[in-house]
Parts: sequence; structure tokens; C-alpha cells
Amino acid sequence: MSSLAAPLPVPTQDPDDGSLTGHRVLVAGASGTLGRSVVRELVARGERVRALVRDPDGSGGSALGRVDLIRGDLLDAGSLGGACDDVDVVISCAGASMRLGNWGDRRSFMEVDFGGNANLLQVARTAGVAKFIYVSLFGAGDLLRTEYAAAHERFAGALAASGLPHTVVRPTGFHAFFHEMLEMARRGRAFLIGDGSARTNPVDERDVAEACVDAILLQDREVAIGGPDVLTRRKIAELAFAAVGRTPKISSISRRTFEAIARPVAIVNPRIGALWAFGAAVSTTDVVAPRLGSRSLADYFAERVSRSGSSAALGFSEPQTNPPGAG
Repeated sequence: MSSLAAPLPVPTQDPDDGSLTGHRVLVAGASGTLGRSVVRELVARGERVRALVRDPDGSGGSALGRVDLIRGDLLDAGSLGGACDDVDVVISCAGASMRLGNWGDRRSFMEVDFGGNANLLQVARTAGVAKFIYVSLFGAGDLLRTEYAAAHERFAGALAASGLPHTVVRPTGFHAFFHEMLEMARRGRAFLIGDGSARTNPVDERDVAEACVDAILLQDREVAIGGPDVLTRRKIAELAFAAVGRTPKISSISRRTFEAIARPVAIVNPRIGALWAFGAAVSTTDVVAPRLGSRSLADYFAERVSRSGSSAALGFSEPQTNPPGAG
């Protein structure tokens, strides 16, 4: 194995059937919302995909279709041996869980988003991977006081210092992160942190997946991407109510009060406490990236409602969300 990055190969044509033989790409965090979209996009473009998952036999692995599954846990460096062998590109969408309801998962963002990805980076360098693509978040510089943003930026710094050719993809908040707003609208009342005036342009995971795959051949070290519509937090809540056919009822809680509530939560579960602290910060900060995405949040809301039966009386299944991104 070489610790030097190999040149990125050019896809060639299979002499038997004329199909393109693409790059060999390892996707970390492949069973998450963004990871699944990245795998689908890679397959659609003829790339050869290896998906790194903790449980290849579970539902997350089986949902990825006919790709090469390899078992590995980013926090267990020993389990990553061979993951990057014969791989041209690594795309890491991996990070600690963003699920608020999963109180049993106490793994922190610094442990997973920094430490786990640092383990993967070392394996990639040893294997001679040609490029490493990492999904961080847009606007991290304004949010560095939160562990969530700090963990992402610490790894982005380590990646830049590694000497390995790389691209950091920086999306705004994924559409799936706003699923809870639909749930609140369905229940009849939404709650905002702050006065709701902070602006953002949420982006669809499929648009981010396309940007990640495009980055394989880009020389850019950073790619920022947001959705087509710049919205206030209050407008996002109003869109959710419109999607479920209810009159908007919106209440606000100050950032200071919310952060005071979050502090004792951090004692019980540091990950969820850090997630609440990030939510307070990002909900009261403008996070507007270049409008490169094409799919709107309103369309996402309509799609989610349609899947659940187009009725405000029906609940919504929680999407699997563990990728990065600023909400």
C-alpha cells in the first residue's frame, strides 16, 4: 500500500458490452438520507460503488440495492482495514445521528464527525486513495461555538492539512431536517426559536448528492450549495401548515430560554444537548448559500404529505437522517 494519492483514473469503456467502467468510490454513511442519495447517483452515472455500513445485513444495507457492501464502524479503526483498498475516491456523508428521539445513542459529534472521519482519512491515505470528498455544512464559521459545527470544521481542517486532494461540500439544511415542522403543523401548532426572521435556503438531499458526485472531477476545494428559495424560518412554518391544510398557529421561544432548557439535556445525553444547542444557533442565524439546488422545500412538503395519504389526520414516518448540513 502507498501513502501517496494515486492519480484519479479516467473512466474507460468495457470491451465486452461498451458500458463505461467508472471510478471506484467508497461511500461512508451510506445508509443515511444523503448517503443513500449519493449511492443512487453514483450508480446512475456508472461509477463502481462500495458502501461502508455498520450492519450490511440490516435494513440500511439492503436498501442500498446491488452495490458492494463492506462492514465497518468509523469509531473502530481496526474495522476499517481494507475498506479503501482499490478505491479511487472516498465520499464521506458520515456523522453522528441527528435524531432527537434516539436517547440511547450517546456518541458525540466530536467523536463521530471528527474522530470517526479522521480514522477513515488515515485509512484512505494509507491505501493511496486519489481524492476525499467530505460533506460538512454551510455557514460553519458563524456557528463554531456549537459542538456540531466545531466537529465538522475540525475535520475539514485535518483534511486540508493531510495533503490529500479533496473537496468539502457545504450544504445548507437538508429538506429532511424540516420533517419535524410538518409534524408540528399536523398537530396544530409550530414552535420557532427566536422571532422567525432568520433566513435560509434549504436544499434537497438529491441536489447535494449530485454535487458530491460532480466533485469527483472538480478541482475546487470547497463547494457551497443551497436550495432555490430563500425563506425565513416563519415562512418555512407557514409552508408546512399549507402542506397539511391547516391555518398557521406559530409560537416563539427566545434563544436564551431554549439554550437554558438545553443545558440539563446535555447532562443526560451530550449528543442531543449539542444538537439542541446547534438548533438554537442555526435557527437565529442567516444561513444562505449559493442557490444551486433545483428542488424546493414546498415540493418536499407536498411529497411527504402525499406519501402519507394527503390528510392532516395522518402521521408521517420519520425519515432516516444522520447526515451533516446546517438546518
